Amino acid sequence: MGFLDKVRETAQKVSEKAEEAVATGKEKLEEQKLRKRIGELKEQLGGLVYGQRTGTAAPDAEQEVSRLVDEIRHAEEALDHATGPAASSSGDETAAGGTGSESAGSTDA
Repeated sequence: MGFLDKVRETAQKVSEKAEEAVATGKEKLEEQKLRKRIGELKEQLGGLVYGQRTGTAAPDAEQEVSRLVDEIRHAEEALDHATGPAASSSGDETAAGGTGSESAGSTDA
């Protein structure tokens, strides 16, 4: 019986590791979806702000900007909850295609 017990124990350990790997994969996928969504929202926000600065914005652009900022904030909070605060603040700028320093020298506010 000793050999069968070892086989059963090993099979149980393999099963547990597989379940852990699946759970980790699902978490990573959810994080990537959130990062992608944040990038898409920031791209939309940038288009609205550009329209405002160039005088081509829709009449409801300010409300849309507020809505997008709120949605970005909620998505970043969800990402922080999923990964911890350091993960979203270090990765969301690059997810949107930026470096995080675009507004450092801007004077037209």
